[in-house]
Amino acid sequence: MSVFLRRLSFLVAALLLGACAPGRINLNVKSPPGTNLGRPMYMLVRQVDPKQYANEAYSEVAAKVGAPDNTVLQTAVIYPGTIQRFNVPAPSEGSLAVSFLFTAPDGNWQLLLSPPAPSAVDVELTVSRILSDSVPPAIPSEMPAAPEAPAAPEMPAAPELPKAPGA
Repeated sequence: MSVFLRRLSFLVAALLLGACAPGRINLNVKSPPGTNLGRPMYMLVRQVDPKQYANEAYSEVAAKVGAPDNTVLQTAVIYPGTIQRFNVPAPSEGSLAVSFLFTAPDGNWQLLLSPPAPSAVDVELTVSRILSDSVPPAIPSEMPAAPEAPAAPEMPAAPELPKAPGA
């Protein structure tokens, strides 16, 4: 193998492995056109203690957009009518909170990802909340079991060949 091909193969392998780097979470956010009454909104990703997360008010979280502290891992503007993809760092310790700052939240406006963090999360938003069916369970053991595959159909018997006359 030539030196060029060997270097090229190492480069391709490094790129592929880098895309799946441990300690990162691929976050896919689907925001239909009517999300947040058609207005852009902020998403905030941060490292949290689950007890703190349970007691935080919306206004406390919203204040971190303008004045982020050391728990904020990423902020982004979410535009209605888009699917946006983010590659966020997994927290070194604790859980990960993903908060969507809707103008008028009505229901779930944030989600908690407990360790071990998944490698990918798909979140679908509605007018003023997170669609609960789109969020994975925080504990992998709570995930529903995969359905069993149906059995393969049986092959029909081969037809008999006609007999030759006089045989």
